[in-house]
Amino acid sequence: MTKDQTQKKEELHPPETVTTLYLIRHGHTQATQDGLLYCDRSTPLTDKGFQQAKNLALHMSQYKIDHLVTGTALRAISTAEPIAQELGMKMQTLEGLDEWQVGQWEGRTYLDIKKNEPEIYKAWCADPISNAPPGGESVAQMMQRIKDRLALLLADNTFAGCKIALVTHSGIIRTILMQALNMQTADFWRLSIPTGSISRVDFSANFASVHFISLVPEGRLLKS
Repeated sequence: MTKDQTQKKEELHPPETVTTLYLIRHGHTQATQDGLLYCDRSTPLTDKGFQQAKNLALHMSQYKIDHLVTGTALRAISTAEPIAQELGMKMQTLEGLDEWQVGQWEGRTYLDIKKNEPEIYKAWCADPISNAPPGGESVAQMMQRIKDRLALLLADNTFAGCKIALVTHSGIIRTILMQALNMQTADFWRLSIPTGSISRVDFSANFASVHFISLVPEGRLLKS
């Protein structure tokens, strides 16, 4: 065997199992439009949200998805249903993918809290990552919760090496993307994840690669 033949057999990196996540934020809700803080699982989609779900379903048809996974909130399940129908597959609901728990701030705006509870709001603003809303969880706690849940998902042999469409919430998507990009926790608010958007990230044991963030299908088949 010649030296050139030996070099051709060498690999730059050993092969790794790569798991692909298509991170889909649920469709539009009235609470989102009104700028409310909310984690209520029963919040429904608007007509715009249902149209976004249909757009997402059409777009996702170009990918060879192995699993369709959704959180337990109605808005996530309602967004996943057209995707399941378009792809001809069942959805799987997973616990532990709930949005940031805002406690007593449920259904309120930041402006309302600042106006009516200025001292509490000021204290929270001193460190909005580590401080929690009354009765809720801090962003740091939420991020750790999601990191732990993601680790379980990636370690599950059912999902290893597969392409997974995960329909969830903006906070969850931010957390996963930040982990992939090795961003600091303090940068949580820097990523914009609009309703009805898709982000893609690949994970293996030794690396993560982000392919695109916050792509919003416009009702026709788009090429990535």
